Amino acid sequence: MSIVLIADDFPPAVGGIQTYACELARAVAQLGEEVAVVAGSQEADSDVDDELPFRVVRVPTSAGYAAAAMNLAAGVQQAAAALSAPPRCLVATKWSPEGPAAILAFRALHCPIVLIGHGGEFALSGGNVVKWLVQRAVLRRAARCLANSGYTAGLFERAGIPRRRIGVIGGGVRPEGFDRPREEARALRDELGLGGGPVLLTVARLVERKGHETVLRALPAVLDRVPEVRYLVIGDGEMRERLGELSGELGLDEAVVFAGHVAHDRLPLCYLAADVFVMPSRPVRGELGEGLGLAFLEAAAAGVPSVGTDFGGIPDAIADGETGLLVEPRDHDALAEALTRLLTDADLRARMGAAARERVRREFTWGRVAERFLAELAVVAPTGAEREAAEG
Repeated sequence: MSIVLIADDFPPAVGGIQTYACELARAVAQLGEEVAVVAGSQEADSDVDDELPFRVVRVPTSAGYAAAAMNLAAGVQQAAAALSAPPRCLVATKWSPEGPAAILAFRALHCPIVLIGHGGEFALSGGNVVKWLVQRAVLRRAARCLANSGYTAGLFERAGIPRRRIGVIGGGVRPEGFDRPREEARALRDELGLGGGPVLLTVARLVERKGHETVLRALPAVLDRVPEVRYLVIGDGEMRERLGELSGELGLDEAVVFAGHVAHDRLPLCYLAADVFVMPSRPVRGELGEGLGLAFLEAAAAGVPSVGTDFGGIPDAIADGETGLLVEPRDHDALAEALTRLLTDADLRARMGAAARERVRREFTWGRVAERFLAELAVVAPTGAEREAAEG
C-alpha cells in the first residue's frame, strides 16, 4: 500500500501534532508500507529527513494558508510520482492547510482523502465564515475521518460526519525510549535540586488550558500532608511570569522548580524522576480541548501514575482508578486530595504505575496506532488511478 501524508506541522518543529505525524509515518513504514510525507520547509529540516525511513518532500508554507495549501498540493503530486504505485489515499494530518491541499491534489490524483482529527478543531470556527466554509468542505470531501480519541470522534459527529465514516486510532508513544537507567533519573533530580522527597511533574506548554495554576493552588494543602514534595514544571509559554508570581504569592518558591524547555532526549528522565504526573487541563473559551494528552501516555510508559481531569480526551489516556485518577477541571481541592492520596500510598502508586505501563505497551504504542490506521484505510473504497492500476 502506498500512502501520502500531508503534514505542514512536522519535525524539526516541536509539538504534539508534529510528533503524531512523524511517528505515525515512521510506524507505518516499519510495517512495510510505502510512505511519503509532504511537509513545510524549516531550517535544518534535512537533518531530520535524512534519519527517517521514508521520503519527505519539503515545500514553503510560511506565506499564509492559501499559498501553503497550493504548495503542499504541488508537493503531493511530486511525492506521488516517486511512489512505486499510485497512492492508496491522501492523508491530511490536520484540517488546514493540509485538508485544502488534499482537495487540490485530488484533481490530479483522484484517490480518497482521509482526515486525522486531534481535538476541538472542528468545534471552533471563531466566527470566521470563510474558515467555517473551508472546514465544511474538508469534512465533506474526507472519505474517512480518523480520531485520536473517543472525544474527538464525538466532535466529528457533532460536525455532521456520520458515525460510519469515523474511526478511532488513538495516539502513541515509543515505550523503549523510557527504558533508561534509574541512576540517570536520580542524577537529574540532583541536578534540578529536587531533593529526596516525592516529585510531582507537569510537562506542557505554560498556557492557561494546561492547568498549572490549579496545581499551584492545590499545592499548599498537599504540602500540609507531604512537606517534602517538590513540583517540577517542564515547558515554556506565555504564563511563565504569572505562574512565578502566583508561586511566590502562595509561598511555594521552595517547593516549585520551573525548569523551562528540556531537550527531547532528556524528557524520559524527567518522567522517570517523578512519582506522580499531573496535568489538570481545563476548558478555555476560544481554545482547543485536550484531544488525548500524549503526555499522560509518556508518563504511563515510564510507569508513573497520572492525575488529570475529566475533560476532552483525557479519560481515554487515563483509566480512572486503574492507571491514575480523574478530577473535575478547576477544582483544586479535589486535585489536592487526589495528589495526596497517591503521594501517601506507595502501594497504590506502584500498582497504578505498573498498570499504566502495561496498558500503554498493550494499546498505545505507535505500532498499534499504525495497525489501527491501516485497518481504517483498508475499508476506504479505492478510486481513480489506484483502481485503474488494480484493474489493469
